[in-house]
Amino acid sequence: MDVISEEFVFARTGEALEARIRNSENFQQQMKSLHEAAKAFTRDSVKSDECWKAFDSLEEEWTKYNIRYGEESYRLGFEDGVQLASEREIRAKGSVLDVQDMAHLVSMYDAVKKLNKLLLGEWEIHGRDGGVLEELDRVCDVIEHGVCAELRFRGEDEMYERLADILDDAGKAPEERAKLLAGQDKE
Repeated sequence: MDVISEEFVFARTGEALEARIRNSENFQQQMKSLHEAAKAFTRDSVKSDECWKAFDSLEEEWTKYNIRYGEESYRLGFEDGVQLASEREIRAKGSVLDVQDMAHLVSMYDAVKKLNKLLLGEWEIHGRDGGVLEELDRVCDVIEHGVCAELRFRGEDEMYERLADILDDAGKAPEERAKLLAGQDKE
């Protein structure tokens, strides 16, 4: 998703960012700490020109890295915000998976899980070499792709853990679990 132009990132990470960090006590404190640490590298403490040039080169590359890191983190945050906002707008119009569709998928998930346990004695989401059971397991992929952005943005491991917690919660009806997966549980 590259919905943000280089010019926009540059504009927001340029003057706007500079103004913001000037007013940030945490950032200003970190800058002071950085300058204090850098004072250890004076011309007197570094005896050879080769070592001094190596330090200058390291400092320049570190600065470039930090700039790029800041730009990419800003881009990611912006894109996440755009995706969250557009998802809420689309869901309000009802043109993506709604709670009822997700509830049907959760019911299908429950049925596939029971079928796997009955036929194989265990529930394994993926890893079969093919066949009907593997195809039925694709309901998990559909559910995964249909969950709300709040779940997707948690990171892969945390998302899968949360998905399993929600889907395997036998104490909740499919409709309740669907609301959690679709991000509709807060309404």
